[in-house]
Amino acid sequence: MQSPQARHLGGAVGAASKAPGRARLRTRRLFGFDFISSPSLAPVAEAVLAPQDDDGKLPIVLTPNVDYMVHLGSPTHAVLNERLRQSRYVLPDGQPLVWTSQLAGGEPLAARLPGSSLLPLVWERIVAEQRRCVVVASCEETAQLIRRDLPDVGIVVPPYFDANDPLQLAEVSADVRTQIDKVDAEFVIIGISFPKQQRIALSIIDGWERDRTELPLFLTLGASFELHYGLHRRAPGWMQACGLEWFFRFLLEPRRLFRRYFVTDLVFLKIMAREVLGAWRRHSPR
Repeated sequence: MQSPQARHLGGAVGAASKAPGRARLRTRRLFGFDFISSPSLAPVAEAVLAPQDDDGKLPIVLTPNVDYMVHLGSPTHAVLNERLRQSRYVLPDGQPLVWTSQLAGGEPLAARLPGSSLLPLVWERIVAEQRRCVVVASCEETAQLIRRDLPDVGIVVPPYFDANDPLQLAEVSADVRTQIDKVDAEFVIIGISFPKQQRIALSIIDGWERDRTELPLFLTLGASFELHYGLHRRAPGWMQACGLEWFFRFLLEPRRLFRRYFVTDLVFLKIMAREVLGAWRRHSPR
């Protein structure tokens, strides 16, 4: 068996998985990521909950959407982007990612797979089976609801911190690691903002001791718990199906989200065009 640190090196694209649940998951390469292509989240949840094999990938569940791709495409996050491409499970959380796969040719992504819809499937099983879990929650209200469902859960509610400050990041990561050791966690669900949740996961993975053979699986799921418990409103099903969940969020908080959706995230059109044109060039007759 490889050491835990060997998991950081990444595996070959398209390599077969040894775990039965994960062997059924097809992937499609877009923007340098191997996105899971599945018509539903049920097999993804089964794979996440199954024993994890040592495949050389980072034990992270990543859920990129348009905002993710715009930020990860900036020079500021170049190193983070490169690391996260090695994540074990990458879900196409935004409908424009699915549209990009359709325009780029080849086999398109089967469906949008939002992390907020994955959480209830995974959390229900974790609670029912009393699995060992740590949650990084955004606030004490969410933490109390989580403890109600799973009393033995390890909980961390971090104070505000700067993800680019190594000392602050190390302090929060140490608190999470303490809880992981305390409950011998199989799963670490991190429910805070990008890029804080990803940097916490990478910090703990990079600092893992060689004498412990199993890393937990890190699920970076943002505000999924708040949506699950009804603390935040979620778009109606028809808006989700049409890829308009972002517009619903904008209607709820127009002043806060206007710049994100109508200024910053428009950069995605350039990123999308570059990906589609690159795919056409690669597949055009020479």
